[in-house]
Amino acid sequence: MIDNPKQVTTLMHSLKTHLPIPAKATDALIRNLRNSSINISSNAHMEIVDVMYMGDEGGICCALKILDQDEVVVVVSLTHLRLPDTSPLSPDVLAYQTLRTKKLSRCR
Repeated sequence: MIDNPKQVTTLMHSLKTHLPIPAKATDALIRNLRNSSINISSNAHMEIVDVMYMGDEGGICCALKILDQDEVVVVVSLTHLRLPDTSPLSPDVLAYQTLRTKKLSRCR
């Protein structure tokens, strides 16, 4: 099992109560979006507008609205997003991302 069910449930509840949440994309996400013809910069303004759990394989995923572009909404893994350091959710999100990434690297 990759995810801790209690951690996921608690984090999902926290995320949903704080929607919309400002976020930034990782460099890997920016490259992947550009490969899908969605051109964004590293400082693009985005908001997490919904969260869902995609099972142990997919983890927590976020519906992401790119504010500079009309009609662009993508669903991405929470591990590919960075919250502002000032966000009260930042420590819990970082803990989830670190643990999930570490466990995924062991599965390969």
